[in-house]
Amino acid sequence: MRCPSCREPFAQAAVAQCPRCKLTLRRLDTRFGTVPRHSRFVTDRSASLPLRDMRELRSLLNLFHRKFPQSIFSVFVMPRIDGGTIAEFIFWLANRARFSSLGATGGDNFDVLLGIDLRARAAALQIGYGLENYLSERDLERALAQSSAALSANDVPRGVRACVEFMMERMREAAVAAEEHTTPSSSATSSPSEW
Repeated sequence: MRCPSCREPFAQAAVAQCPRCKLTLRRLDTRFGTVPRHSRFVTDRSASLPLRDMRELRSLLNLFHRKFPQSIFSVFVMPRIDGGTIAEFIFWLANRARFSSLGATGGDNFDVLLGIDLRARAAALQIGYGLENYLSERDLERALAQSSAALSANDVPRGVRACVEFMMERMREAAVAAEEHTTPSSSATSSPSEW
């Protein structure tokens, strides 16, 4: 994984803090406070998404869950992130909130979390530790790149759709590769992007 703050690569299981910048979940707890309330699949803290778009995104994310029942893909749209970056917030949220089940922690967590900070015009994608053996840092960067044009045009729903569709295709490829006993590319956990 990479540190969401300084981007230093390190093995999550080996250390409880980033070896470079010393970031810990406890420090992020102090920055971000209590875990915010969230809805199933899409949480729009900015109140900027029309209801119709929210319904369409929930349908798409429900389709993702039907295709990959071990995974929940959640989206957080934030008006701004106080006290940190979207990458730090999404990393913290993925480790503190429970989007699927209480038992889905560590290597049993196959969830995907997309965060969008409207004020900073930045997005971050976080995967559960269980997906690290199947998806690479490059996969997450490519997923965010798929959404960057739409997000730059302030079309958040289209940007989210592009990211989700890319991740669906990439996870399908990873599932096929796993079935064929091939090893997908290197592991990753979070990748920030600015548009």
